Amino acid sequence: MKLNQRETTLLILTLATILLGGTWYIVKDKMAAFEAMKQEKIQLQRNIDFSLQTIKRQKQWVERLNKLQSKLRIFSTTQHSVAPQLVRQIKSYALRHGVTIINTTPRKEKTIGDLYELGINCSWEGSQKQLVDFLFELQKNNIRYDVRDLKIKAKGKNTGQLSGNMVVYCAFIRKNIEEKTK
Repeated sequence: MKLNQRETTLLILTLATILLGGTWYIVKDKMAAFEAMKQEKIQLQRNIDFSLQTIKRQKQWVERLNKLQSKLRIFSTTQHSVAPQLVRQIKSYALRHGVTIINTTPRKEKTIGDLYELGINCSWEGSQKQLVDFLFELQKNNIRYDVRDLKIKAKGKNTGQLSGNMVVYCAFIRKNIEEKTK
């Protein structure tokens, strides 16, 4: 059987159409997966770039951490309770600014890695200016002290005096005596 040029061209076009249609039928289901992999690759590259930048900044982070840790008070690991010293420091700040600390109740000490935190519930009295100055003093030492809960009420009518309650969280480090002297 002999095919002329027109039949050969139609045969080639038909085979090409069938081949392209079959390829499309097989590939169309995989295109969504390919796009998802492409997006995942972009996201992974972003994560790698971010991680590399973080690693490059490690020295800066360590320097900053050391600088902040140097501002924290250091207590011995053998010392049972640090609450008296911390209460004494808070009371000295309050006295300096005219705020009267009536009652203090230490809470349970919490450990967060190498950092220790102790909440001290303080009942106080003073004027608005005295309280603001006292809180400002605590804020200057914000790496050591953090007031997270503050309740204020007027102490009588037209007296200008306030009273209330606050919880001062104190951050500190515990180390062995040998480490402290090194």
